[in-house]
Amino acid sequence: MKIETIRSEGLAHLSYLVSSEGESMVLDPRRDCDIYVEHARRESVNILQIFETHRNEDYVVGSLELQNRIPSARIGHSAATSFKYGDDKLEDEDTFKIGKMLVTCVHTPGHTNDSMCYVVSDASIGNDPLVVFTGDTLFVNEVGRTDLVDIKKHEEMSRKLFHSLQEKILPLGDGVIIHPGHGAGSVCGGAIGSRDFSTIGYECKNNIWLDQSEDDFVQAKLKQHLTLAPYFKRCEKLNTDGPPLLSDIDPLKVIDVSILEDLMQDEENIVVDTRLAGQFVDGHIPRSISLDFKHMGLFAGWVLFPSNSFILLLTSPTDIDEAAGMLYRVGLDTVIGHLNGGFESWKAAGKSIDSLPIFKLEDIKSQLSYGTLEVIDVRQPHEAENDYIENSIYSPLTTIGEDMTKFPPEKPLVAICPAGFRSTTGASIMKRGGLANAGVSDNGLMEWKKRGYPIKTGSNQ
Repeated sequence: MKIETIRSEGLAHLSYLVSSEGESMVLDPRRDCDIYVEHARRESVNILQIFETHRNEDYVVGSLELQNRIPSARIGHSAATSFKYGDDKLEDEDTFKIGKMLVTCVHTPGHTNDSMCYVVSDASIGNDPLVVFTGDTLFVNEVGRTDLVDIKKHEEMSRKLFHSLQEKILPLGDGVIIHPGHGAGSVCGGAIGSRDFSTIGYECKNNIWLDQSEDDFVQAKLKQHLTLAPYFKRCEKLNTDGPPLLSDIDPLKVIDVSILEDLMQDEENIVVDTRLAGQFVDGHIPRSISLDFKHMGLFAGWVLFPSNSFILLLTSPTDIDEAAGMLYRVGLDTVIGHLNGGFESWKAAGKSIDSLPIFKLEDIKSQLSYGTLEVIDVRQPHEAENDYIENSIYSPLTTIGEDMTKFPPEKPLVAICPAGFRSTTGASIMKRGGLANAGVSDNGLMEWKKRGYPIKTGSNQ
């Protein structure tokens, strides 16, 4: 058995190509799926099955896309959801033979009602479980969130997850290897560990969620406040109905400066600047949005919407496929292309350039006491529930575009986050929305606390 882990940065999505004796399966493929085809070709294996662990919320699944490239591959997902695509409606304890692997489907409701884990045994030796692909049921150091199906069913889903873990997953045995659906940085868990795999025994000893009574587990889940991004519902629908094929989307274009100027006349077209946050602060195309390349995989779904079309501003033209792929993964299909020559071509053409003012932390501290500026805290709820800068305005990056009326336009508005890059995105959105006084701090909240500047305990939400 050989397991290839494919990590989608930003979303921290983990998918897998698992092969044995020339046959293979793919679990939870991403939408830009050439990587699985290339891996299978390199390893000389045939992809027979495409398994989904559940109807995902945080990314658009690539099962149909992969099946379009390999028509003989079958798509399998839980019978608990009425998917409008796929071949196999899976039930608890259904089995598949792939090479020398015996794959057993295990229904584990809790994160969603259709959550399915896949237990793999080495059939050449016996039926003892060797590996389990746990999707969003069990992570390294964490368990799946239970608030996304329906907040009114938060307690019900938490109890379901507790029983799925205690009755379905942990009894598989301490030595069974865990391969989860997400790694560190994913919004699908509160504190997912930085390792991409673990064992059941290790998690039983070190994962705090697995050593609680049912009531304690449920109460802890009800107190867990994680990111609720606006694109989750979009992904749920796409993953139920089946997303359009990328081959049906308009091909990407290389756009010259003059064409970009014309495109920018339409309010629905947005320039997405993928350069480093500091470069954006120093100079950028007016009304563009900052989403630096390293973090855009996560934040694009938080701040961009499918009603818009996007022109990418890249550091290197070779980044175009990966940058567009990060938008496709969250259902943002209306990518027009990228600016030929990037920001330097815009600058060389003598076009208008904007910038963001930078405020030093010591000046922010002083001016806040006089009420001459406003601090906009763009952290997510779970980050901002314990402390905040007094008199700051709370507006998480996921809703900042809707919060413009909260902000006094006559004052300087300083976006702040733990480190700095999110504040640049927030300030760029405010500025695009007409708040000309939007700027950023020279450091984040971590440095504010390190200096001993005043912090209020409790929630600012």
